[in-house]
Amino acid sequence: MTSGGALLVALFFQSTNGTPDVVPTAARLELRGPAECISRGDLAARVAARSRRIQFVDDAAIYAQVVLTSTRPGNVVAELVLATPGAEQPPRRFVGRSCGETADAIALIIAVTLDPTLKRKGAEPSGSGSSGNETGTDRASPPAVKPPDPSAAKPPANVTVESPAPLLNPPVTPARRHFGVSVAGQTIFGPAPTVMPGVALYGIAALDRDGVWAPALIVGATHVWRDDLSEPGGTASFTLDAASVDACPLRFAWSRLVTRPCASALIGRLSASGADADVVASAARPFAAAGAAVTASLGTTVELSARLGVGVTLLRDAYEFDATTFHRAGRITAAASLGVGLRWP
Repeated sequence: MTSGGALLVALFFQSTNGTPDVVPTAARLELRGPAECISRGDLAARVAARSRRIQFVDDAAIYAQVVLTSTRPGNVVAELVLATPGAEQPPRRFVGRSCGETADAIALIIAVTLDPTLKRKGAEPSGSGSSGNETGTDRASPPAVKPPDPSAAKPPANVTVESPAPLLNPPVTPARRHFGVSVAGQTIFGPAPTVMPGVALYGIAALDRDGVWAPALIVGATHVWRDDLSEPGGTASFTLDAASVDACPLRFAWSRLVTRPCASALIGRLSASGADADVVASAARPFAAAGAAVTASLGTTVELSARLGVGVTLLRDAYEFDATTFHRAGRITAAASLGVGLRWP
């Protein structure tokens, strides 16, 4: 047997023993998204189960970038880019029913793209990753990154591979409805000569969606009062029972803090009574104001909430003792509240 033939026979038996002497493909693996769905270590292990020729390092020229854009149950969406600096390929988009199915599809595409022997064989290798048909031609340097051949491997049956989409533009999340209630300490300035403290109950129905356009409707019921105000001619007491409506078309969110600018209206009944006067009397009159409000909430299931409303007083009654006017409802009505509540879902 010639020396060249002996070398070929030795290489053949070496490869069949699972220890091929080949140059591995070095790549950098980048993963963005919740680690509890797909972690970098889990994805690297799934690639290694398909090809032992691929090694993930931190400073490789070839890189595989994976971005998870949705991890909802039954709809796990990920995008994969395989490229070298200056030669980026369009991303491939995967939609699976679970994190594991999507990870398998991504690992398979990475394996068949970076390991040329898998393309030539046209099938996924076994978990051992060794090849029984390796020859001296496998000593070539790592291959250039090219789009995977669809005929070489297929993702799991439950995973959909969609057409390329922009990497940093994930699909728009459908609008989600949420509801909430809160109890708050309330103060109102304007109807009475001084501030009127009290309590308020608020309910909210809102649409949460990507972007700032996320309308919400907030309805409130308020009870505030102020007793025994010493005024010229007697002592006055005021009570306001009112309903408020806030229409909030926009939402601004920073982490768990959400603020909403709103158009606001306050409508109710203002009761006033006098004492320590020559003539003791009481009266109840309609009260209304319209303007704007800003609401803020912090939390998920349990929320801290705050509201500040300012409006023009639409009904300005005057109050007097013995023909002496001691108060007229202010031109501006302001309300401030701070409370705690629940939201669902």
